[in-house]
Amino acid sequence: MSREQRQQKRRGPISWKTSSQLLVVYVLAVFVPLIVIGSYLISAVSRTQKNYYSDVLATNNAGARQTLYEITYQIFTASESIVYNDELISFLNGEYSTEYDMRVAAAKTTLLDKYAARYAGIDQITVYVDREDMIDYGEFSRVTDEIRGSEWYQKASEQYRPFWMAYESADRKNSNKKWNLVLVRKMVLVGGEREAVIMIKIRDSYLASRLSNSSYTTLVYAGDGPAAYATSLSLYGTDPEIEIDYDDDSFNYSGETVFNGRDALVCMNTLILSRASNRLYLVTYDTEALYSVRKIVRTDYIILFVALLLPLVIISLFTKRFADQVLNLRNEMGRASRGEYDTLSDRLYGSREITEAFDDLKKMVSDIQRMEAEHYEVMIKNQNIENEQQKIEFKMLSSQINPHFLYNTLETIRMKALAAGDTEVANATKLLGKSMRYVLENTGTRDTTLKKELEHLEVYLQIQKMRFGDRINYSIELDDGLDPSEYRMLALLLQPVAENAIVHGLEGCEGGGMVTLHAFLSGEALRIDITDNGGGIGEDELAELNTRLGNYREEDRTSSIGLYNINRRIKLSYGEKYGVTVASTRGSGTTVSVTIPPMKSDI
Repeated sequence: MSREQRQQKRRGPISWKTSSQLLVVYVLAVFVPLIVIGSYLISAVSRTQKNYYSDVLATNNAGARQTLYEITYQIFTASESIVYNDELISFLNGEYSTEYDMRVAAAKTTLLDKYAARYAGIDQITVYVDREDMIDYGEFSRVTDEIRGSEWYQKASEQYRPFWMAYESADRKNSNKKWNLVLVRKMVLVGGEREAVIMIKIRDSYLASRLSNSSYTTLVYAGDGPAAYATSLSLYGTDPEIEIDYDDDSFNYSGETVFNGRDALVCMNTLILSRASNRLYLVTYDTEALYSVRKIVRTDYIILFVALLLPLVIISLFTKRFADQVLNLRNEMGRASRGEYDTLSDRLYGSREITEAFDDLKKMVSDIQRMEAEHYEVMIKNQNIENEQQKIEFKMLSSQINPHFLYNTLETIRMKALAAGDTEVANATKLLGKSMRYVLENTGTRDTTLKKELEHLEVYLQIQKMRFGDRINYSIELDDGLDPSEYRMLALLLQPVAENAIVHGLEGCEGGGMVTLHAFLSGEALRIDITDNGGGIGEDELAELNTRLGNYREEDRTSSIGLYNINRRIKLSYGEKYGVTVASTRGSGTTVSVTIPPMKSDI
């Protein structure tokens, strides 16, 4: 057997063993993890995408539902003004000797034209009058036997509650039939024995402009009738494809369905209308969502297939190349073991690659050592720079004015004022120093005692009293048995509330302004009420203020920002059951209540 034959014989087992081992590694390390993880991720992506499209569809449906409610409410409001209009009732109850007289009277009754012109959503207003001498003129129409026998007219005659329905009529511009969402209600002709029914048609183009979305198909059903509005003309007058529970006042449905032969997402909601005897059902279809999701899933599976196939191809090529290298290495090792040193080949690319890899490793180690040395030098330099910066900052801090300098300066000013006989300036300087000392000492601290907080508040009120004279008066009241030194609270909490009472509560007060603080225990809470006798706040403004206290936005830079910060500090420190509330009556002043837990002081 020749040398080439022996090498070929050994190459077979080596190649097969290597391929088998690498195939096992591929299956365990690549194929199984990719299949499991890839399938899970694709399934998760599919669910996430479906949920996303469903949420967007539900949001669009909710927006359209709100818009439809606004439109129908406007139409209903207009109908209220029409059915109780004295001029219209007088015309319908009037007695006319000739047809001409009736036409003249109808022409003078312009109420319906005005409402049709005023509301963009109104397409047509028709008054059906049940009297033999009634003429068909403009918006007025006599009740014929055909109309009297219609289901909608009989329903309107038997009840006073209005209702909505899908109404099919001939298009005024051509002979084609068209559908409209209409409001039908009976009109009470006071003092007469006649009967009238009003039908208000909503303009189809107006609904389209308000409800249509190019991505979705929207339909509106009135009661258990057919579609009164749809984004596609072919869907008008069609029955709902989803079974609706008409007995459920809040019926809603969302999920997958088949719509016009295509898989689609659907969202249906019930719209309960003001004083109407029936409901509207708003249905929104997304026929593209599931197609998009499946397209993404198909793409993901293609990517997964490529990710599985590519490593298999690479492993196969690598196995062949690696087997040749191992065989050559074994031959060279065999020669070396037999002492055939002179037959070793310098062209052994396998051993040469190992040698070069070893040389590269030594070079890499050398480079790493050099880079570590350079990195260490950089760290030392940076540390030196940081030390120098700290020294500079320390010098800058040490050169700044400390609070004691400020207190001593204010005390010097007070003493000079006393020496000059100006006791008012001396007293004001003393109060200002006490206030600033309290603020500086408590900035950054968590809490203090109720006594210290009240003392600081009284200093602040004394300063305001000194500034504004009789315009600002104050009173601090504590319930019997309440020792303020026994309770702890957040520092700097009450002064902003009192400031708010003076700046906003007593704004415009020329004299006799009063700020009253009342601290007392209320159940399991310590409550502090700060009340002013100013002009107060109206109900709407008060409701808006309390809403902002609970849901403040950065862009709402109003006078309540101080109260919001206090409310937020309390809730973050003590919990959601505590905080700030505002009570007020226009002309009777405002009360801001600060509620905190009654925490006993250890001092």
